Amino acid sequence: MTDKSTEKVAESASEVSRGYTRVHLSPMRLMLNNFLGGIAWGFGVVLGGTLVVAIVLFLFSKLDTVPLIGDFIGRIMDQINLQQNF
Repeated sequence: MTDKSTEKVAESASEVSRGYTRVHLSPMRLMLNNFLGGIAWGFGVVLGGTLVVAIVLFLFSKLDTVPLIGDFIGRIMDQINLQQNF
């Protein structure tokens, strides 16, 4: 290696060891990356929340065979059906 390339490698290594790294993206590209990352994160949160709620509702629908909880869930379902008829 030449002296210049050795200096650049040493400088890069010292920057990384201090925790400083340069962003080689333009500010517009950086904003686009962050925007798209935020959109993907939001989509994942909504999708995950929907799956969790669907699983919980499915499990609640199966609980009507349990004596104590089944009566409670049955009353809730009756109230929901009554409200839907109005």
